[in-house]
Amino acid sequence: MQMKNWLISTLLLTSLSVTASNLDTTRADLIVALQTQIAKNYVDVNKVEHINNSLTMLSPEVYSHLSDEKFIALITKTLEKHDAHFSFQEKPDQTKKQPAMESWFSRLSRSNSGFNSVENLKGGVGYIDFWGFDSVNDKSRKRVSAVMQLVSDSQAIIIDLRNNGGGSAEMVQLISSYFLDGKVHLNSFYSRPSDSRTDFWTYADIPAIFKQDVPVYILTSKKTFSAAEEFAYNFKHLKRATLIGEKTKGGANPWQWFEVGASHRVAVPISMAINPITQTNWEGVGVQPDINTIADSAFDIAYQKALLDIKSKTKNPFLSDEINIELSKLEEKQQQL
Repeated sequence: MQMKNWLISTLLLTSLSVTASNLDTTRADLIVALQTQIAKNYVDVNKVEHINNSLTMLSPEVYSHLSDEKFIALITKTLEKHDAHFSFQEKPDQTKKQPAMESWFSRLSRSNSGFNSVENLKGGVGYIDFWGFDSVNDKSRKRVSAVMQLVSDSQAIIIDLRNNGGGSAEMVQLISSYFLDGKVHLNSFYSRPSDSRTDFWTYADIPAIFKQDVPVYILTSKKTFSAAEEFAYNFKHLKRATLIGEKTKGGANPWQWFEVGASHRVAVPISMAINPITQTNWEGVGVQPDINTIADSAFDIAYQKALLDIKSKTKNPFLSDEINIELSKLEEKQQQL
């Protein structure tokens, strides 16, 4: 009887050991396949060796005891340390009906191109808050034009990107064109698959409603991402805006899905932004604000600065009185904090 129990226990342990060994082998193979896709497709070839070395350091002792979900999270976290656009996941099961997922641009299209709030604040300050950069088409062009016309009398503009997750580089071009005179080189993208570079300039057919003497304040947060970061980065280095808030998330490189084995896939950044002034971008480091403060305080600081700037220039006594009232309100609010 004791011999029988020993034999059963031994067989069970052996079975478990083989299962764990097979799991480790499968995951090790996944990591090798993942490294291959990164080496073939990642846009910044100078980083490839460093990225793949960080994956090699994930030994079976680290991941063998993890569930599939936690293993995937470990890989994604490892990759995101190098580039925020990396992602690793199981491929959707094509035999099962997948829940419908609305695309970012579809949601923007049915949501006023992402514009949450457009206001003429007291004191001559325009305020524009939007959560994404929509695709450029006839409908979105009309929406942007309407937004700009609504605040066209403003003597200072606050652009709120604190909850903006990005989107279209063409929309960055379009909105930028209302603030920059002449043909201005905003950004370029290098694509590794095509080994080509595309330049993005302001649109010649869009008049700059807001001239250089109209100050612009851009609000940022840790959630400001991708195309929203590009907009802030461009304006900062063109010295066209003062950035107020938090360092942004740090994603500058567009991505594409690639298969990893039969069951998984990885989002690999295949292009990179190249600013014409800095010759680099904000990948991994974020866009640094000119005035560093918590996101919740950014609006009040920008509004105060805008009011003070307008006050220093205006000869209209009624506008001056209006500005003084608003400045007093802001001062009272600060004293209560």
